[in-house]
Amino acid sequence: MTIEPALWRALNLDEANPPVVAIVGGGGKTSLLYRLGSEAAALGRPAILAGTTRFTPRSLPDLPTTMIAASDETIIDLARDALSSDRPLVMHSGDGTKGRLQPITPEIADALAALPGLGLLALEADGSKMLPFKAPAEHEPVIPSSATHVVAVVGLRALDAPLDDEHVHRPERVRAIVGPAERCTAEVIAHVLADQRGGRSHVGNRSYSVLVNQADIDPAAAHDLAEAIRAAGVPLVVVSSLRDREQPVLEVLGS
Repeated sequence: MTIEPALWRALNLDEANPPVVAIVGGGGKTSLLYRLGSEAAALGRPAILAGTTRFTPRSLPDLPTTMIAASDETIIDLARDALSSDRPLVMHSGDGTKGRLQPITPEIADALAALPGLGLLALEADGSKMLPFKAPAEHEPVIPSSATHVVAVVGLRALDAPLDDEHVHRPERVRAIVGPAERCTAEVIAHVLADQRGGRSHVGNRSYSVLVNQADIDPAAAHDLAEAIRAAGVPLVVVSSLRDREQPVLEVLGS
């Protein structure tokens, strides 16, 4: 199957050379990480995939990867030696619990971003306990100074779900932003994703966008949620179904 650079284009990654993408939020961060690796490979761009928080390895039939585990002292040399491969490098600092990979530090991410010939550095920069919506704690997300783009992901399964620990990561942080709320309405989700204490946490002046994932569940509801997020002040919102390998982008709102 030929991979089209649909998300690469939708997220305006050609704005930077190389793009350094920090992926935050919930509801599809890992899927986006590896999809960007697939698209970079299709474009002939050497890519490094990693996390500044723990992340999950993924085996995709159309994305052979080179997995490298290394200490801070050796990871840059190993990355430099392997970067000429046509396979994206998945770099981590060791095996973590629950089958996850240990993160690299923001300083190592910055050093990787400076490697000659790099075509993409994509980083899972936030944890969500596999839930589709969250608001970050004060120490989250872990965005390196070299990051050029921040993409906040939200899963459509969160829409109208109860605002509790079963459906939302850090619901108390959501309420600290939006006030008393019982459910994840479109307005609640949009408010959090547009807020400096929510999706924009630690973003600064970087390119910021929101990816509404799981749109295949209800495309009309995904469109309405994306419209609410745009109206709340997010400049670029991409409606997506990351499980669709051929056409992951359904709609792009903004520029």
